[in-house]
Amino acid sequence: MRLRTRICDRLGIEHPIFAAGMGGVTLAPLAGAVSAAGGMGVLGATFLTPEGLREEIAAVRRITDRPFGVDLLVPTDIPAEVGARAIPRFPSFLADLLPEVEGLRGNPPPPLTLDLARAQVEAALGERVPVLVSGLGTPEWLVREAHRAGTIVMSLVGTVRQARRLADMGVDVIIAQGAEAGGHVGAVTTFVLVPQVVDAVSVPVLAAGGIADGRGVAAALMLGAEGAWIGTRFLATVESSAHEAHKKRILEVTEEGTVVSRSYTGKPSRVLKNRFTERWKGHEAEILPMPWQRIWVEPLVAPAKAAGRVDIANFPTGQVAGGITDIPHAAEVVARLVEETQAALSR
Repeated sequence: MRLRTRICDRLGIEHPIFAAGMGGVTLAPLAGAVSAAGGMGVLGATFLTPEGLREEIAAVRRITDRPFGVDLLVPTDIPAEVGARAIPRFPSFLADLLPEVEGLRGNPPPPLTLDLARAQVEAALGERVPVLVSGLGTPEWLVREAHRAGTIVMSLVGTVRQARRLADMGVDVIIAQGAEAGGHVGAVTTFVLVPQVVDAVSVPVLAAGGIADGRGVAAALMLGAEGAWIGTRFLATVESSAHEAHKKRILEVTEEGTVVSRSYTGKPSRVLKNRFTERWKGHEAEILPMPWQRIWVEPLVAPAKAAGRVDIANFPTGQVAGGITDIPHAAEVVARLVEETQAALSR
């Protein structure tokens, strides 16, 4: 049985398997490996400078000549620039954790601003990337400029209402991401969201959230999706740029090892449950909007993340981590997913 949907023909790929563009994780080694294996790798470019993004695009092209994408966060409510808002003093209820990262080095990523997003989009389109993916909202200017450059636009959604709005705007592919997924999420689960989005729009739909093997891909196809957008399974691979401590922790946690918290970015994000997320219980009203929340907690989180302190720092991870037991090469993951999906569908 051949595993192919119409989106494969549209994008020029062999299998409808997509490696989610996870910021700082899906860089050239992983994105290139997945594309070379017949799926589509997507660079997680959220916090890259425009020059850094160009370098990663060039690195992917040295690995493979097959199609790939670039994933950016372009929320419509981010400020044009950072500086107008005063950042409060570091939270007193976290102060006792600061000595644990003393002496550790961590370079915080640049603030997520509209100016940075526009520069990133310009860099990606200037490099003629085949696909541009936008999360947390997709402004009309992005769709317009991408289409003018001949680039396909894909957008993540967490509700049917968002899917309809983006399809009407001209987005080419909708990624329906359920609450099980790692990173920024909504409240609706994948199994509920995907078929309703499929029924609501005429453009192709990918399913995201809770997919780590061929049974999940087959289920997504049966729900009407044309492919699977997969994060955590590819996070735990040899080529992933995730910290080794993060990969190891994925193998250790159960399905209850993550939590949705606004404490790192200001928006709901599913991350590894740890001491940092626990400390914010009862302090939710103090959380700042994006991007100021991340700037506020950077003195602790930036060095902890660089050091792989999974007990403190922000490590986006999906609930499906409870079913992941190994760290293979990305190409092996793609081959497994295809074989398992074919077996599940034939049954």
